[in-house]
Formats: sequence, C-alpha cells, structure tokens
Amino acid sequence: MGAVELPHEAPRKIENTPGRLGSWSVNSAVSRVGTPWTRRLAKAALVIPKIRYYEKLHADVSDEKLIELSMELRGKARGKWDLDKLLPEAFGLVSIAIQRTLNIRPFDVQLAAGTVMHFGGLVELSTGEGKTVSASAPAYLNALSGKGVHVTTVNDYLAKRDAEWIGPVYQKLGMSVGVLQQKMDESARVTAYKADITYGTAAEFGFDFLRDRLKLRGGQANAAPFWAAWTGGAGRLDPRVQRPLHYAIVDEADSIFVDEAKTPLIIANPTRAAEPDEQVVFKWADKLAREMRRDEHFVMNAKKDKVELTDAGKHLVRYSNPPTGKHAKAMDKLLEAVERGLQAHHRFMRDHHYMVNAEKKIVIIDEGTGRPMPDRHWRDGLHQAVEAKEQVQINMPSSHAAQITFQNFYRLYTKLAGMSGTLLPNFWEMRKVYRRWTTKVPTNKPNRRDNMPDLVFPTEEARFDAVVAKTQEMLAVGRPVLIGTRTVEASKKISAKLTAVGVTHQVLNAEQNENEAEVVAAAGQPGRVTVATNMAGRGTDIKLGPGVAEKGGLHVIGTERHEAERIDRQLIGRAGRQGDPGSAQFMLSLEDQLLEGLGVAKQRELLQLGKAGGNRDWNAYAPLFRQAQKRVEARHYRQRLDLMNYDKQRQEMLQDLGADPYVD
Repeated sequence: MGAVELPHEAPRKIENTPGRLGSWSVNSAVSRVGTPWTRRLAKAALVIPKIRYYEKLHADVSDEKLIELSMELRGKARGKWDLDKLLPEAFGLVSIAIQRTLNIRPFDVQLAAGTVMHFGGLVELSTGEGKTVSASAPAYLNALSGKGVHVTTVNDYLAKRDAEWIGPVYQKLGMSVGVLQQKMDESARVTAYKADITYGTAAEFGFDFLRDRLKLRGGQANAAPFWAAWTGGAGRLDPRVQRPLHYAIVDEADSIFVDEAKTPLIIANPTRAAEPDEQVVFKWADKLAREMRRDEHFVMNAKKDKVELTDAGKHLVRYSNPPTGKHAKAMDKLLEAVERGLQAHHRFMRDHHYMVNAEKKIVIIDEGTGRPMPDRHWRDGLHQAVEAKEQVQINMPSSHAAQITFQNFYRLYTKLAGMSGTLLPNFWEMRKVYRRWTTKVPTNKPNRRDNMPDLVFPTEEARFDAVVAKTQEMLAVGRPVLIGTRTVEASKKISAKLTAVGVTHQVLNAEQNENEAEVVAAAGQPGRVTVATNMAGRGTDIKLGPGVAEKGGLHVIGTERHEAERIDRQLIGRAGRQGDPGSAQFMLSLEDQLLEGLGVAKQRELLQLGKAGGNRDWNAYAPLFRQAQKRVEARHYRQRLDLMNYDKQRQEMLQDLGADPYVD
C-alpha cells in the first residue's frame, strides 16, 4: 500500500521515483500506435503531469476548502459531466488527502495504475507496490456519481483493515465508507451499501446479490403497503440490501477471476447429520473404493480431472452386494457414488485439499491461499465421500436455493477493474472471459531481487534436508528466511526438521493461522525463519529489519512448484519488495505431485528414478516441472471456459422459460 501495508505502524517513507513511466514523447507516440494494453499505460502516463498540477494548485487549501472542492466535483459528476474529464483534478485531490491523512505521497506508478483501473482495465502491480493506495483514486472518482463503488478483497480481515486505513482519506473528501463483514445483520448491510465506497469480500458481495434475488422471488418486494414510503412505519419498501452493480475494483484479481472462477456461490438449505440408514450408500462406496486397484478397476482421466470406472470396475460394483432398502439407489447412481469414493481416496489429500479439525469435521483448504474455508462444502456427494473416507460424522447433502459463480457475478457489473501482482500469465483469459486488457505497471524502484535457478533433488527427504541446510546457511550471514510450502503436511515436516537442528521458527498454515499479519510482517527481521503455506493474498508488507538489507535481504525458498505459475510468483514476490534486495529459489523433488501433469506413466518413471538415487545431474530434470505446470494450467483453463459456456447456456435456457437464472 504505497509506503506502508500495516495500518498501525508508522509509514515507511519512500520517495517517488520520477521517469519510471518513460518520457513524454515516447508515451505520446505509444498512446496512438501501441497495442491496446501499452496504449492504456501510455495514456495514463500522459495524465500524471495534469494530476500533479492540480495537486500543487490545491496543496495549501484548508480541509474545509478541500471538502468544498470535492463537493463541486460531485455536483459535476451528478450533473452528467464526463468522469474522464474530472480525473486529473479528482486524482489530485485524493493525492492531497493521502498526504494529509497518511503522511505519504502517491507514486507516479500508483496514479498511473489508478488511471488504468478507472478506464476499466486490469493492472499487474508488483507485490508491495501499494495496491490499496492505487485503488483509492479510481474508487473516489467513480463514487462521485453516487451509484456506489465496491472494493473487493480476499478476506474479512483485509476488507476491514483496508477500509480503516484508507477510509479517513475518503472522509477528508466528504465521502462515506462502508465495510461488509460475515454475519452482519441486514440493517448494517443496508448502511454499508448506502456508503459511497463499500469494502468487502467477493463472497459477501455475491451472497448479498443472491439473497436479494431470493427475496424478489419470494415476493418480499410487495410485502410493504404503498403508503409505507410516506409513513415509514412498515419498514423498507425495497427489501434488497444491494444497489445495482455499478463499479467494482477487485484486489488480488487473479485469485478471484482465476483460482475462484469455478467456485459457485451457493445459498443452500440447512443441512443435518445423516441417520445411520442414510449413510449406507456412502459407507458401502467407501469400502469398495478401498478395494479397487488403479488401471484395473478405474482410471484417472487427467484431462477431465476425474475418476472413471473401467468395465472390470463396473462389474465389481454390480456384484459386490449393493445396498438395498429405503435409501438404496439405482445402479447409475451407485456407480457415481463409487467414483466419488475413488476421487476422495485418490484425488483429495488430507492436509492439502482438506483437514480434519478438532470437532472431527472436514474443513476444505483453499489451495490458492492455504487458508481453511469452514463454510465451504464440495457438491454432488463428494463432501460425504471424504467424510466416509475419514470416518467422521456424515452429513446429508444440502439442496440449493440460489447460485452463481464468481466468474458470472463479476461480469454483471457495469464497469469492472482489478489489480494483482501476478495477472500477466492469464492475460488472454482475462480478455476472453472478462473483456478486459491487462496492463503491467512498472515498480516505483528498479527490482533488485535475485531469482536463482531451480534445484532438483531425487526424493522429498533429500529436498527437505537441503532446505534446512540452506536456511542455516542464510541465518549464519544474518539473513531472514521465508519457506513456502504447498501443503500443511509439508509445513509440518519442515518444521520438525528445523526443530531437530535447533532452528527457531514460526509456522503459518491452515491449522495455525492466528496472528497471521503479525507473523508475516515480522518475517524480515534478523534471524527470523517463517514456514508458510501459499502466500497468496496475505496482504501484509514484509519490512526488513535493521542491517538485513546490507546482508542481502530476505531469502525465499519454495519447496514445491504450484499448479499455477502465478502462485509461485506470489511467493517469490515476498522478497525484494519496494526496491529492497532479496533472493528466491525453488527446491524441487521427483516425488512432487505436480509431475502428475506429465502423465501417470512418466510420473511413475521419475518416482522410481528418484528412489533409485545415484550420482545423476538431478537439475537436468528442472524443465520437466515447468512443462507439467503448463499442462495443468492449460487443463484448468479449459475447465473454466467449459464452465462459462455451460453457465451461459443454462442461463439463456432459464430466461427463455421466464425463470430467474440465479434462483433454483
């Protein structure tokens, strides 16, 4: 966030670096003849001198005069003036308000990023470059029209923190700020949405949209008599809490638009514990799944990311004493139940995809962020299959009342913008799905991070030993270390090895995520070692402690490459922030799950090779990891496009029937 990320600390003063956006003459030429995405940045760069002019013009006005100027702009915006024409003065006022409130001056690159977002673009702004400050100016400008602006973050904590930190800036300009949190009552939600700018999570905005649709479907819109508007005694005439979807700025846009794109937001009817006779099919399917052999009774279809029974498997199901009675199912449903059981055993790993909490409940782990998602459930009997696998209480699948995917929800906004540190790998997907160009905005200071080549080890054990050795090496020269793992299980193994050699460290994973912001913020202090699952959306700046920069800065170790290159880049981006020195390296092993992307046969071959050991040049296998990653990314991309097309057809069909496409 500009010069600071944690609201309770004194801002870290970093000066603006002039010239990072290029010369006026080059930008003038590129703005006319460049590609669509380079034209956007060039046009933004040309606006910066105008913004700085207004910033200087109004720099010495009183706080009262500042609000007066802001209200003049609001009057013009509501008087149908073009917001594009108001941009330089509006951004100039925001810059003054930020300086007076937070004691920092927005960088040229932050104002350029804000300009691109005002025009409905997506920006890649490197980790630590100040996304909250970058979003404040376009949020203010678009809020002037009085239609409401939604700023989306990835969790409740960040929504509240960002609103509290940047809120005084808006208030200095006479604008109101609202915050959405889970389990807020309806009156508080109405107040939050009436604010000029509302902060909240993608899920909260989406669920409120669905709840409003359900109210209209249930006829609540007509519940109040016509005279209620004058008397005020019968409550609100309109039961909806949300105004029409006008303008959204999505922080960590890749997390929402890519990682979560397929996630359906579902308002489900209440669930309950299954009775013993209702559990029969799930337990029978689980027992059978344990007996089946891969490639004989079932195959793993990597392209479709599913498990399929072979003829031998179907024969085994048919003649394995299928359950009978009141809750028995037809044969096709029994086959599906067994496939779900196989998926639970062979596709879903404990402490990676889910964990079993203290109450003996299955809690899904968000693979993009490593956080527990206690309110989420898998659909179509998959959650029950995992419950049967772990031998915990099985709950009945719930029926759905309304649903929408993040992908479809965000396409409902009149104007959409977003920002992230790692959007470029999904450049064409953003264009195809959301009709948005992605623009890379340079950093305020040149990047000084040393990205070291990947190291490959034959086994997981050898890799973890090397991670511990490298950590000790860095500690010896006074450099802090951040170790990124893909799973909870891996974080536990590394923690045990570090403890065995006497290295003091902190662990952040789905099981241990208390004081997350404080742990991450302290990761740059001398002698500090932090082990964390995926660092996506942690939203906290890692500041280097005294003397650390002179010794080389923070060193980041990735213990496994992820299914998406973006998540790797998010981890690497923790080192060398805001012009600091730093370094990063991945340490991989031939036992890594990612190699499944090369096919089952190739994965087995590499696994056996690693177990055999020997004095091979293991680093020669490094290109295979990127190859596997590209294949997995391509598969997920196809799945997201398939889902988009399926949802589009479903909605068109329901609309043709005169039904609400979002309410079941």
